[in-house]
Amino acid sequence: MRTTTVLSSDELASLARLGQTIRLARLRRNLTQAAFAERMGVGRPSVVAIENGRPGVAVGILLKALTVLGYTERLGEIVAADPIGDDMDAVLGRRRSRRSAHVADF
Repeated sequence: MRTTTVLSSDELASLARLGQTIRLARLRRNLTQAAFAERMGVGRPSVVAIENGRPGVAVGILLKALTVLGYTERLGEIVAADPIGDDMDAVLGRRRSRRSAHVADF
């Protein structure tokens, strides 16, 4: 059963900014929406949805767009740094555990 997640206005704005960033990156590479969609292995409506910041775009499709644009290495930066978790560990006196290889190698 599919559930609907309600996103805040800040989260929707973040998706819109991400879509605009992806659109700009596509245009800088001189790719039409159709050519970009073909490289991603999806239809043009999926590209339109990404660029419009629609929240219903599947994570896999979004990841494919970022891969085609060459951004996958930068995704590792998002999961590698966890300053909030580090602060919580320090406050609670926990030692940092080793990150698993699949996270560290993202």
